[in-house]
Amino acid sequence: MRILVVNDDGINAGGIRAIAARLAKDHDVTVVAPDSERSASSHAITINQPLRISRAHPKGLENITCYMVDGQPVDCAKIGMTHIMEGNVDLLISGINHGQNMGSDIIYSGTVASALDAVIMGYRAMAVSVVSYYPKHLDAAASVAADLIGGGLFDEAEPGVLYNLNVPDLPLSEIKGLRVTRQGQTIYEDKFDVRNDPRGNKYVWMAGKLTKSTPDDDTDVSLVRQGYASITPIKYDLTSKESISKLNCKIEKIKLHF
Repeated sequence: MRILVVNDDGINAGGIRAIAARLAKDHDVTVVAPDSERSASSHAITINQPLRISRAHPKGLENITCYMVDGQPVDCAKIGMTHIMEGNVDLLISGINHGQNMGSDIIYSGTVASALDAVIMGYRAMAVSVVSYYPKHLDAAASVAADLIGGGLFDEAEPGVLYNLNVPDLPLSEIKGLRVTRQGQTIYEDKFDVRNDPRGNKYVWMAGKLTKSTPDDDTDVSLVRQGYASITPIKYDLTSKESISKLNCKIEKIKLHF
């Protein structure tokens, strides 16, 4: 397969090197990544300034065609699919992200957004994350992703659905298995560290922390913490379908002046 690999941690991140090198053993791989870290950029795209694309040569990927872009992760996905690979893409892989993308994390994640953009454009895609900001076992996450791809995960894939894979930062032999999960819940407490710059001007630095997650056994959050890798099918349709009938009833009781 012709696989486009993108990320939000930047062209020199260990995660993108690990997954690109592993997939290149069996597939034709092209890498397009931001020139620096763009974590938590969600689905941002660059529309008010030009984007510059240049060849890159990350360590360990000397035999793989790599580009870096001075833009957002979703910019990289769009440029990679439509400009660099000219639509000749069988699959987009986003990652391996350094840190989890479970629960509410997926709303903020540039990793997930890049994969989501691919499925919006009609391509097949998977986001891959390892549950550590300083991962030691990227090879294990890369192996799980490669096995899924090689095993036929994307054969007759459901249109408009991306797969969100989260892997514990453990040796492959210590991962308990893979579970299909639903999205859990993660709640962060927003805190801001107030500091002074060298000229005495105050600035703030976000320093939030995770305060709550759902304990349900069938969620991505719960199962990954038990030592399983989790894979969750995600769609970009955010409609609360179960609320439509109730909302209609409320609207019928409101006098509107058109």
